[in-house]
Amino acid sequence: MARTTKPLTNTEAKQAKPKAKVYTLSDGGGLQLRIKPNGSKLWLLDYIRPNTKKRTSLSFGSFPEISLAEA
Repeated sequence: MARTTKPLTNTEAKQAKPKAKVYTLSDGGGLQLRIKPNGSKLWLLDYIRPNTKKRTSLSFGSFPEISLAEA
C-alpha cells in the first residue's frame, strides 16, 4: 500500500532550518525541497524516464527565487 504524503506548505518551507546533514521535505508526486547544511534550499523533481525506466532528478532552482506555487 502506498504512503500518502501531506502536501508541503509555504510556511514549512520558510521555517526549515539547516541541519548537520542534507535532508528533504517532500510535497508528494516527486516534488522535494532539499535543505543543505549551508542553509540553501533547492527544488527537485524526482521522476522515472519513460524510455530507460531510470530514476532521475530535475532541479528547478532555489527556494526564495522559486516559490512553492511556481515549483
